[in-house]
This record gives sequence, C-alpha cells and structure tokens, in this order.
Amino acid sequence: MLNCCHACWPLQWVILPDKRPGLLRIFNTLTKQIEEIQPIEPGKVRMYTCGPTVYRDAHIGNLRTYLMADWIRRALEIKGIEVHHVKNITDVGHMRQELVEAGGDKMILAALEEGKTTQDIAQFYADRFHADEARMNILPAHVFPWATQHIPEMVAIVEKLMANGNAYEAGGNIYFNVNSFADYGKLSRNTGADLLEGVRAEADPLKKDPRDFTLWKAAEPGRDLKWASPWGDGFPGWHIECSAMASKYFGESFDLHTGGVDNIFPHHEDEIAQSEAAFGQQHVRYWVHAQHLLADGAKMAKSSGNVFLIEELIFRGFDPLAFRYLCLTVRYRHRMNFTFNSLRAAEKALTSMRQRFWIWKGLPELSQLPSEVDEWRRKFWESVENDLDLPGALALTWDMFKSDLPGQAKLALLIEFDEIFGLDLDALSKSHDIPAPVTAAVGQRESLRYNSDYAPADTIRTDVLSQGFLVEDTGEIARVRPKTPLERRLELWPSVSSSREVESFLDRPSEVDFSFILSAYGYQGDVERCVLGMLNNSQGYSCEFIVIDNGCTDGTSEWLEEFKDQHPQVRVIHCDHNVGDAAGKNIGIKQSLGKYVVIMDGSAEIVGGIMEPMVQQLSDQSVGIFGPYGLTTDDLQHFHEEVDSGDADAMQAYCMAFRREAVNTVGLMRECFRFYRNLDIDYCFQFKDKGYRIVADSELPMVRHEHRQWTELEENQRDELSRKNFGRFLKRWGNRPELLLNASGKGVGNQFHH
Repeated sequence: MLNCCHACWPLQWVILPDKRPGLLRIFNTLTKQIEEIQPIEPGKVRMYTCGPTVYRDAHIGNLRTYLMADWIRRALEIKGIEVHHVKNITDVGHMRQELVEAGGDKMILAALEEGKTTQDIAQFYADRFHADEARMNILPAHVFPWATQHIPEMVAIVEKLMANGNAYEAGGNIYFNVNSFADYGKLSRNTGADLLEGVRAEADPLKKDPRDFTLWKAAEPGRDLKWASPWGDGFPGWHIECSAMASKYFGESFDLHTGGVDNIFPHHEDEIAQSEAAFGQQHVRYWVHAQHLLADGAKMAKSSGNVFLIEELIFRGFDPLAFRYLCLTVRYRHRMNFTFNSLRAAEKALTSMRQRFWIWKGLPELSQLPSEVDEWRRKFWESVENDLDLPGALALTWDMFKSDLPGQAKLALLIEFDEIFGLDLDALSKSHDIPAPVTAAVGQRESLRYNSDYAPADTIRTDVLSQGFLVEDTGEIARVRPKTPLERRLELWPSVSSSREVESFLDRPSEVDFSFILSAYGYQGDVERCVLGMLNNSQGYSCEFIVIDNGCTDGTSEWLEEFKDQHPQVRVIHCDHNVGDAAGKNIGIKQSLGKYVVIMDGSAEIVGGIMEPMVQQLSDQSVGIFGPYGLTTDDLQHFHEEVDSGDADAMQAYCMAFRREAVNTVGLMRECFRFYRNLDIDYCFQFKDKGYRIVADSELPMVRHEHRQWTELEENQRDELSRKNFGRFLKRWGNRPELLLNASGKGVGNQFHH
C-alpha cells in the first residue's frame, strides 16, 4: 500500500483496504492477450524497466513510457502487492569513437574538451533524468543499476552462451547464433522475411547469419570505455546489459518487464533469446509496452524541433504535472499526439481539479461518508484493472465531481484516486495559501459587492490581479488563488500552436506595398541584424514587417516585443513551440497585407535598396518568384547556384519575393517540410506548376552570413534531414522534368545530391 500523507483528514477518508477486489489485467505483448498479473511469488512482483541512455536528455516521449510503469506499480502497490522495481542506467556503448570523430553530439564534445570524462557526462545526464522523474512525480525505482558496474555479470552470461553453443567468436566479436534458439521472434512475431528486413541495416560480414546480434564487441583503437574479457578488450552489446542486470537482481526468471514499443525488436527479442538460452527457462512472464508519442502528428526528431524536454515545458510556463495529466487521457497502448493545445487543455483541467480539491478541503468534516462512495470506488477500480484504462478512470472522476455527493465525499474519493493518478493534489493545494493582505482585500471586495458598490470592488479585483492572483466568483462566494506560471506567461503575449489558428488575410485588398516575413528560431543577434536591415532599407514604399517567433527560447521573444513597441510597422506572432519552417512561413503569408511578399532568412541581411527591382520584375505577370540566389538543374538531382541573372529553376529562401495574389492560385507551403532544407525549391515548383517563371538577380544588395540553423546541426542530422526533405520534393516533382528550363531532363529516383 502506498504511504499516505493526509493524516490531517478523518481516517475513513484515506485508509484503504489492504487489497482491492480483483487483479490488475494488462496486455501482455508476449501472448498478445490481456492477462491477470499472477506473480511467480504470491504477493510480490519483480518489475524491470528499460531506463535511460545517459548521453542525452530523456524527452517527453521517453517519460510517457516511464509514466506507464509508474501507474502499473502504483496499482499493484495499492492492492497490497510488494513491488521491487529495477530501472537500469545505460552508460555503455553509445559514444562510439567514430561518431565522436565525425562530429558527435555538440554538448558531449564540449564537455570532453573541458576535460570531463565520459563517466562525468553520464552522471550529469543521470542526475537530470532523476530530476525529471521527480518533477513528474514518478516513484523512484528501488534500484538504478549502471551498466558499467555490471560488466562481470555480462561476461559471465556470454561465456555461458559460448559453452552452450548459442554464441560464436568472429574477429574478436562474440555473436549470438539466432539459429540455435528455436523460439526467436516469439515476442515481436518477426520471422522469415520480416526478420531479415528488420536486421538489414545492421549488415556485418563477420556474422554467420544476418539475424545474429552482438553480445561482445572488440574495442576499436582509441575507445574510452572498454574492459578486459576472455576475447580481448571490448565492450558489451546493448541487449546483454539488461539480461545481466535483471538476472543479478531478480534471478533467472521474473514477473514484469516494461518499455516502449520501439524496444520490442530487436532489444527485447534479443534479451529473451540470450537469457532463455543461457538459463533454460522463461525470462519474463509479462511484457508491457507503451506506444509512441508523436509531436504535432509527426515522429519526434531533435533536428526537426519537435522533441521536447520537461525543462522546456517548464520554461514555456507549463506545470510538468500537466504533461502527466495529459498522458492520463490516452491509453498507454494507443499512440498519443502531443500538441501544445492539448497540453494547455490538460493544464486547465489540472488547475480546475486542484481548485476543487482546495475548496473541498476547507469544508467542515463529516461524521460519516455516504454509502454511494463505495459504488464510485468500485467503478474507478473497474477501469484501472481493465488494462490500465486511466482515461476511463479520469472521465469517471469528472463525472463524480458533477454528482450530488457532498464535497467532503468527493474530496475523500479524489484523495484515493490520486494515489493512482499521481497528480500530487494535496501537496500542490498548499501552494494556494494566500497572503493575509490579499485575503483581507478580497474580504473587503465581498462587502462592497454585497452592498452593490461595484466600482471600488472592481478596483480591488484589478489590484489583486496585478499581484498575481485570480479572483473567481462562485455563486455568493469569491475565492482567490495564485495564477499559474502558464497564466502569467500568456498575459505577456498570446501565442499560436499551428498555422491553422491564424486568420488568413489573403482575400483582403492590399494595404501596403510590401510584407516582409521572417521566421525566427532564436539566434537573437541574427534576428536583430536581419530586422534592422529590412527596416533601414525600406524607404520609398509602405511596408509591414511580420516576424514569427517560432518557439524561441533565448531571449529573442522578449527583444521582439520591446522592438515592436517602438516600431508600429513591425508585428510579432508568437508560436508556443517550433511549429516547423513551412508552417512558420505560412503564418506570415496568411497574415500579410502587402501587394508583394518577401520571405527572409535570419542569416541574410539587406544592405541596400531591393524593392525597386522587385517591383519591376514582379510587375511582369509571368514572373512568379524573384530573388538574388537562383538555382538551376538539368536532372532534378543536382541544383547549382549558377544563375547571375535571368530565369532559374528555383530560388533560395534567403530572400524570395512574389505577388501576394499569386498565393491564391499557387497555395501555401507544404507543411510536411518542418526543416527548411529544400522547402524553397519545393515552393518554387508549386509556382512553376502554375506556369510562373523564377527569375534571379545576383546583383541585389544582400549579404549572407553564417546560417546557424545549418551549421549548428550535427553532420549526420544534416544529411538525414536533407535526404528526407529532398525525398518529399522528389515524390511530388520527380516525374515533372517538363518544369525545368532544360526540359530534356528525365524523371529521377531517390538520390540526394543537393
């Protein structure tokens, strides 16, 4: 049973039965069925969770998986089951020397240059992980074993597999022989052709079979983390780590193993094979996996700007427990799409729940709770026990709020329910303590309202609001509470989460000659230089300057707010996160009111008059896009910056101009391009598809500076993002060679060369 911190309440409100009726039923990935958890040892569950890799921060998608494990553990413990929870720390084999030499992670490289060891870096990220779990109110595991502290156990299992004939040596490496384990694939159902497809990316000429996987790998020259073994200096494979640590703390077989769906294959499949081959018995009874967390409908990728950390949510004003609440609204086996709109809704709901808790906490005690409490409790546990149906349990909680139960009974149930939810409602209700002067002011306001003296009452309300408190009139009673950090942040400036939320002015008549649009991602100095260049070279024409704050976190947002207050022709539209490059530009295009639209990049600077030549070129109705940096291609694969003046195949978005009216024919940019690379080429082809020309003039007075959005990416990220975006371009335009200036070009395949 969970420890309870509500000793101030009547005992019948918080003392729960040692065991709830029924057992927790959960979906077992191994059997593909919902099963009751029946521990190997009655009354005790041994539970292992694949923990973090501590050479990077855990993002909110990782934390969703750890929340699932936390809710399972809470449900079991409240039922009176003793849970022993192990969550490993992976600190081996993820800083390969060749990756460091190729560029590596910039934070890690910087730390190494400062003289920090890989162990120092691992400890840094482990500490941050533990802090994140604490912010999320995730119960800490009983043991957090580090992989580097369990090398002897790993070597022992590898030796056992060698002795059993399940492994072989090749080139100093030890591989598991998949053919020696007949049940391989039983967890993932990956067999035959599907299995070969899954391992194709891991081609290794030393393997006897492509499906074989590494148990121990020989250390390459210069490797920092390596250990002596019977096969020479080396380091363990990823999968053997969990087998070794689980068997050390739980023995050869245990009850419950959790992780994300991306762990099913190959990690957990390989863990089963090597453990059961080594020990000759079932490794784990119940495998439970959490589905993916998407962000804005897309897979999270650091370089796409849609990977979020808990500390980033806090920076943007959110309570980390609002994310916990949000995860309660979607079943763990369902994909969850994270958006800032949904997080705002979750924060609002959590704030409302806390407010109710706080109000009911002030009610006089009841001598006895009504019998209806038992029925609400039964329905709640019916949902929890049904494959952890927490969305159902949460919905029932809100239904209970609307019921005729007295507030004291609702509070008693909410305290019980929160032992599962883990929203820490009672501890956080203490933050509602109000300073005496504010309480006195609200009391004075109530007297004024009672006497219908509303003007001074409104003055008091305004004063209380300015001090960071909200006054909420509920019936005949007014209550006051502190504003949440999110409420305080939203008072600074409104924000949007997508281009869909922005009104389109494209059908309106033009109100100015030019609309300059800049999507800013940070790099405040670059933004200042670009904005000042636009303003200082806009004489002779009426202009508006629309800057999209695309999720800046470096002070750029604050600078833009101050700057626009001094320059009425500047408008700033804040996004609550990086909505992607195409979406950011679309926000500006939709809001533009100029006859001509100029898309700018923060790395570019206008140093002279560019508007006169733009007007001259775009007055020609055959010209769709005009700018200084034209591209040409003969085959849709190689794009070259060889156009000094005249027609081009595409225009780079450092500076590109077009008539606003053309957007109604051409359309907005395709928002599948979250990263900027090749978006400009794609948009140019949208114009070309409608019969427009692309025209360049390299003599336009422009200067290009370092493009930090590119240079601060790791090389492998650049390649991956460029390849993906070029693939999107080719999928739409690869078979349209007639759009090229050299119309003899042929349709192309999926190579990336630009």
